[in-house]
Amino acid sequence: VNPAPTLSSTLTPAAICSGDLFIYTATSITAGATFNWSRAAVAGISNPASSGTGDVSEILVNATTSPVNVTYVYTLAANGCSSTQNVVVTVNPTPKLTSSLTAPVQCSGALFSYTPASSTAGTLFSWSRAVVVGISNPLGAGVGNPNEILINTTAMPVVVTYVYTLSANGCTNASTYSVNVTV
Repeated sequence: VNPAPTLSSTLTPAAICSGDLFIYTATSITAGATFNWSRAAVAGISNPASSGTGDVSEILVNATTSPVNVTYVYTLAANGCSSTQNVVVTVNPTPKLTSSLTAPVQCSGALFSYTPASSTAGTLFSWSRAVVVGISNPLGAGVGNPNEILINTTAMPVVVTYVYTLSANGCTNASTYSVNVTV
């Protein structure tokens, strides 16, 4: 009696970030096992349906603001026997800034407060601010809301730029966002 081949590789590989290459190496303890896989189109994943043999190697793009599970259906065959198993990978979204990139005009010496927002739950907002000619503050950096008093030492309005980097679920947006405030 020949055994039905099964996957010995994990059925729940580590989550990936949207736009990253997903590689899954299928293994079985049944000698001579062959692997065929298919993936249906998934709501929220911009890739069309796909299929292949052996290992999976494809870039998955999550077009939503929430993690999306993608299921690969593996069919294994060996010694005239076959079986089917599901491999599920989570594709985390790329967080995007949804708050305005232009903050309200700020008076010199007043507390500047900007609350960054994203539709992706759990987003961490890191910011940096370079030294700006006409603003007496040294360079700055932090997370979330800057909450700092900006001092304009000129007689003209000066634009200060805060550069935000967003990350969530282990994924960092490769693009940065520039939030401008006129002081």
